[in-house]
Amino acid sequence: MGWVTISLRKMALKQRVQMLQYRDLQISQERQSIANQSQYTQRYLNAMKNQEYGAIQQSYMDNVQNLQQQSANYDPTSKEWTVYQNTLDQYALVQSRQQMALDSVFQGYEDSLMGDVNRRDQQLEAEQVQVETQLQAAQAELKNLDEAMQSSIEDSAIKLT
Repeated sequence: MGWVTISLRKMALKQRVQMLQYRDLQISQERQSIANQSQYTQRYLNAMKNQEYGAIQQSYMDNVQNLQQQSANYDPTSKEWTVYQNTLDQYALVQSRQQMALDSVFQGYEDSLMGDVNRRDQQLEAEQVQVETQLQAAQAELKNLDEAMQSSIEDSAIKLT
């Protein structure tokens, strides 16, 4: 290859290396952004879940308190006391079922969101691997061109003997 041809190819390769480095940087930033969004989403879901848990707990406590006020004068051996105990058990069961349903709903949200995030991250990771492979190949070719250019310059130099 002539010195001029090598120089033109070298310029094109340098531009390609810069473009690949820029794309690699973009992918890294996008992956970091996705990770941050995932963390914020999980925090938000946890906050919403805790808020809903609080509402369930408050409802349960209100029901128990009302029931306790109504049964304050019950005789522990009476039929009313047995109904009172059964009602307390039912309130606890309702609370447990509401929490399980809430867990299921929020787990579904999280699975859906994280599935999307993971798919996008895998796509970006695959693209990043491809870009890095192309970058390594371009850098290797650039190194070979530098060596070829140096050799061409040395071969075309006028030698005085």
